[in-house]
Amino acid sequence: MVQVLGLSICKLDSWAFVSENFYQMILALCCMAGYGILFYHAVWGFFLALRRVAACREKAPGNSLAKAFAKNPARISGGLILLGWLPWVLACLPGSVDWDSHTQICQALGSMEMTAHHTVLSTWLHGGLVQMGRLFGSDNLGVFLYVLLQCLACAWIYGQIVAFCAKLKAPRWLQYAVTAFFAFVPVWGAFAQSMVKDTLFAAVFSLFVLYTANIWIFADEYEAQPILYARYAVSALLVCLLRNNGVIAVFPVLLLMGCRAAGKRKRVAVAVSVIVVYFAFNSITTNLLSIAPGGINEALSIPLQQTARYVVVYGDEVTEEERAAIDAVVDYDQLAENYQPMISDGVKGLYKNPSSQDLMRYFKTWFSVFWKHPTCYIQATQANSYGYYTIAESNFDLEYYMFINEPSMEWKDLNISYLDTSGEARYILYHWAFLFERLPLLGLLANHGFITWWLVAICAWLLKRKAGQALPAALAVGMLWLTCVASPVNDLLRYFLPILACLPIFLALACWATSSKSRKVS
Repeated sequence: MVQVLGLSICKLDSWAFVSENFYQMILALCCMAGYGILFYHAVWGFFLALRRVAACREKAPGNSLAKAFAKNPARISGGLILLGWLPWVLACLPGSVDWDSHTQICQALGSMEMTAHHTVLSTWLHGGLVQMGRLFGSDNLGVFLYVLLQCLACAWIYGQIVAFCAKLKAPRWLQYAVTAFFAFVPVWGAFAQSMVKDTLFAAVFSLFVLYTANIWIFADEYEAQPILYARYAVSALLVCLLRNNGVIAVFPVLLLMGCRAAGKRKRVAVAVSVIVVYFAFNSITTNLLSIAPGGINEALSIPLQQTARYVVVYGDEVTEEERAAIDAVVDYDQLAENYQPMISDGVKGLYKNPSSQDLMRYFKTWFSVFWKHPTCYIQATQANSYGYYTIAESNFDLEYYMFINEPSMEWKDLNISYLDTSGEARYILYHWAFLFERLPLLGLLANHGFITWWLVAICAWLLKRKAGQALPAALAVGMLWLTCVASPVNDLLRYFLPILACLPIFLALACWATSSKSRKVS
């Protein structure tokens, strides 16, 4: 049902494919049954493949590269991943800079007002490296320093994921496949060369998820080496400080760890220290450094989008009282014009920073209007989120952040430009990325809905195998996925990037849960 309704919203911007008339409803039910049968057999086949993988015996590595890989999977895979990203980095020197990064650089350099909209630590990192480049007279050098740091950090982290696969005794071919996944799937090369906060966040988040799985599966190892707890705390804190939605994924895991830490005081100390340092950092930046927090309109994306769709579809039913309550929060006269089903930025831009009383009145109106046409609200939310749980073709042309000096950007006093002015190599890579999405089977690795359902299937397998130690890692990914659903932009790759980075971790966990030997580790 979710798949059919999502495709209906995707193609028709409504549930017309399901509810237009009686015959359409019968057709939709047939499609739902067909998808149900297809998904059931796909999951059954995946589970069967996991059992066969666990039953296979591997031969010792034959050639020198395989032996080196088996001896040190983290370093070898990390180096191969960097090598796979090299064409992207060279074609896009000094590195692509998106709109958000441009804003962060300007804020850090003082040409724009500093806010915590993009997190202060991320903004400082952007601006600090550009400032370092300016010491040598080049903004381009500053961008390249950021990209270089980003590539090294991300390649190291993804190498750690491969090492985690080896630690859980995952098949060697899976370790090779994970290396190829990060090295050659265009998503990773395109984002590795892009100065955008999501690239580094995706890697750090996947490291946090990896450490979370480690801390539950190899509990004795952490108790014997307290430095591992410190490493885990640093990864958790970085997730919180590099992106605002990181807190939503990290805090539930820390609370769970604290509640289940009977006899393990170090775990409680880790959870408490991360939370205390996070709030202390925010207090310092807000109160001592006078850095303004992000706007509340970011958190109101869903209700504002629902209101806008209601005004578009049922505007003739809005009473004067309801109109006044809505207009106190957002400009009512521009709602219909600014409403875009897949992006809430146009509606959020109409936000008026109302008083608490006006907000309360708005929410009373929002709630009362819901009962008139509840499906309108549901369709508004689905239109703004279906890409994260529906297997459908992406509708975004700017999924890969390979642009710089766009006409819509006012670059103020920055002097940033590609070294290769012809752009031929970038053109080839850019279109290769979009061609990859259309390749049979392989293209599904760039489909957000497919990855979501694959992860759901893996979690179902972990539950079936009673591998509860893996579920805290699933909690972190699940909470971050919810922030994607509630995000202002539907089906956006850079929002989904952290979840995609965690896929190999869960494949390794699925293999571990299948193996009778690995089940003894916990």
